Amino acid sequence: FRTLTAVDSVIVVIDVAKGVEPQTEKLVEVCRMRNIPMLVFINKLDREGKDAFELLDEVEQKLKINVRPMSWPIGMGKRFKGVYNLYENNLSLFSGSDKQRKEDTVDIESLEDERVNELVGEEAANTLREEVELVEGVYSKLDMQDYMDAKVAPVFFGSALNMFGVREMLDCFVDIAPSPRGMETEERA
Repeated sequence: FRTLTAVDSVIVVIDVAKGVEPQTEKLVEVCRMRNIPMLVFINKLDREGKDAFELLDEVEQKLKINVRPMSWPIGMGKRFKGVYNLYENNLSLFSGSDKQRKEDTVDIESLEDERVNELVGEEAANTLREEVELVEGVYSKLDMQDYMDAKVAPVFFGSALNMFGVREMLDCFVDIAPSPRGMETEERA
């Protein structure tokens, strides 16, 4: 709790299986009282967990903040194929038994690009298209002033342990998080 008195923005990490935990609610309440901008990272997508839309609803209800997905998972657990970055309009794909990141992301014009089918498979591509269409219809575009006023939290999906979606989240954080502000202190004797 004391650490939160010295931060200008935070990244809130949510477990895909556990969802929003009580301690997270307490910490976010402090952030909300101080109007600290928040970014949410939904973690452990390499494991089975709750539905992405269910998690977004849970974040909004329990943490009392609007959300805007900035990336979207392509599958989950054993079906996890990567992340679609809505923020930069590209795919980050994962391969191999240890699901390590491929070197490059794949830039696409849109999700209608036929390469999406080739890269993730037709079924996963169709599911991704449907889910992203729903995201775009339900959630407002990210308003930077609302983010800075701690009224909306950008949301990213991935797996920190395996570096799924982390780069996308950190790149966005660097781009949009406020610069450090000066803090008034009392001198010690």
